[in-house]
Amino acid sequence: MNEVYQEVQSRLQITKGSANRYLLALLCLSLCSCVHTKETNPGRKENVNTYKKDVVLWYEAFEKKDPALLDRILSKEWIDIPPAPNQPAGPDGAKQILTELGTTFPDLKIKIEDILQDGDKVVVRSTITGTQRGTLIGFPAKGRAMSIQAIDIHEFRDRRIVRTWHTEDWMNGLHQLGVFEK
Repeated sequence: MNEVYQEVQSRLQITKGSANRYLLALLCLSLCSCVHTKETNPGRKENVNTYKKDVVLWYEAFEKKDPALLDRILSKEWIDIPPAPNQPAGPDGAKQILTELGTTFPDLKIKIEDILQDGDKVVVRSTITGTQRGTLIGFPAKGRAMSIQAIDIHEFRDRRIVRTWHTEDWMNGLHQLGVFEK
């Protein structure tokens, strides 16, 4: 630090007190540049305020087993991260997963626990419950129920979900379903 101070002082030919003020100002500018700026597009603000309400439609589609609801909320370019094995791209992939889960778990329920929003991203923590009545990734049904946690991050553009990152506690769910029993 002393070398930096001496370098600044010699290059700027300033006094010790001036160098300290210069370094303090430089530090303040650096910190201020990291602060999040306020949104200046009022049209975007209107959309952003509705995203928490809009995202509920995604969960209603799964709850009601109604793929048509996904057409109202997903962008045609929607990206699922990570996609399931053999899942088609775009909204058709979401519809396939909805159909498969609804068939495997006819009593499928998704309870929204929390919804948080930051700009154009909405984070949803949910609990997924259901009783396995059909094959799940090659494992036959044993009639057991499961309850797992899920976290989804949905990115919005023009009141449509363009990207979803998600993670579910499937390892715990598979244990509950008896997949690992001999």
